[in-house]
Amino acid sequence: MGFDCSKADNSLFMKTSKSGTLLILIYVDDIIITGSNEVEIEKLVAVLNTKNQSPSSEISSPPSPSKPGFTQQVSLPEPSAPLPAPPHQTFHEMLYQVTFLLKIMSFSMLSKASIMKYRSSEFEAGGYKWILSVYPIGNKTKDAQDHISIYLELADTTKLGTCWEINSTINFFIYDHVRDKYVSRQDAKVKRFHCMKTQWGIPKFIDHETFNNPSNGYLVNDSCTFGVEVFIVKNTFKVESISMIRSAVSCKYSWKFDLVSRRTNQEVYESKQFFGADYKWSILFLPNGIQGDAQIWNNYITVGLKLDTSNFPSGKKLFTHFTLRMKDQINNDDYERSDTELISLRVGGFRRFMALTKFRDPEKGFLVNDACIVEAEFEVLGIVTVE
Repeated sequence: MGFDCSKADNSLFMKTSKSGTLLILIYVDDIIITGSNEVEIEKLVAVLNTKNQSPSSEISSPPSPSKPGFTQQVSLPEPSAPLPAPPHQTFHEMLYQVTFLLKIMSFSMLSKASIMKYRSSEFEAGGYKWILSVYPIGNKTKDAQDHISIYLELADTTKLGTCWEINSTINFFIYDHVRDKYVSRQDAKVKRFHCMKTQWGIPKFIDHETFNNPSNGYLVNDSCTFGVEVFIVKNTFKVESISMIRSAVSCKYSWKFDLVSRRTNQEVYESKQFFGADYKWSILFLPNGIQGDAQIWNNYITVGLKLDTSNFPSGKKLFTHFTLRMKDQINNDDYERSDTELISLRVGGFRRFMALTKFRDPEKGFLVNDACIVEAEFEVLGIVTVE
């Protein structure tokens, strides 16, 4: 069918003709078709559906984008003829795509003005602000003399928080006025933008000799058009960071729980709130265990440590080491269990803290005069944030 496999990604196939450019991206059993000519896309879809042996399975062309490409002009003269729309089919629902065009009139004056770099105004793609930068005489720091350099950079990263990352596929192109088409440098690799890398580009995008040759159609009447397609890949990962506390403070709280024999249901009882390490806490106690499908839960008492998260920002957790203790009121032989957990909405503790038979045994000293004493001792070791 005349498609060539991309050298950068063997799942991407490309075909360039007078009618435009067609792209086929294959992933497992999914196929994505896009290109610069809707008629050619429909023809390709029809051919593939004809060759498909399963009558119930059909390939459909991607929907038209909801947002048009952006155009910015430099200088005042209007072009003699409108430019064709650049390729802007939506790749996949996992990608957010925007096309930005930078049309430069009187390019020679810009290059002669000793301007190292022209930065476009901001445009939006995927909820982020971007800038397209063009070096008329090349980025000399990258040894790109006698070339035109082109870059895409994030305009503002101050609101992205810490440990941010944006994955994007970038397609830089230049307009050929003679053949009425866009010529691009294909690169299917995903570019990773982060705090240490806020721009990506091609230092030697096109050499001056090729650019200035009238037969190539890139510079006509001292006018040229550069552009970039930005495909934003949705991030599916989260970043967790922990800040350890140098001098963790140990906290202890005791709760006397009365009238145990009258607590015949499996209700959750909660102590009064108390302060510890600048946070509000409470002890949870189920003297008859947890009602569940498994009978095993009913044979144990449950004890937990609860953190008040009513004023907590989303994603914040406390890295906490805690000990939950049932006091022996006769022999001073306390029963305790310890653990270290991330506590936020999740309660730290033990569903099967102690067997009911052991808890109710009068010789053990845990239940005296129908009352028990539950104690929590803990220290916050660090603060965890998830973004």
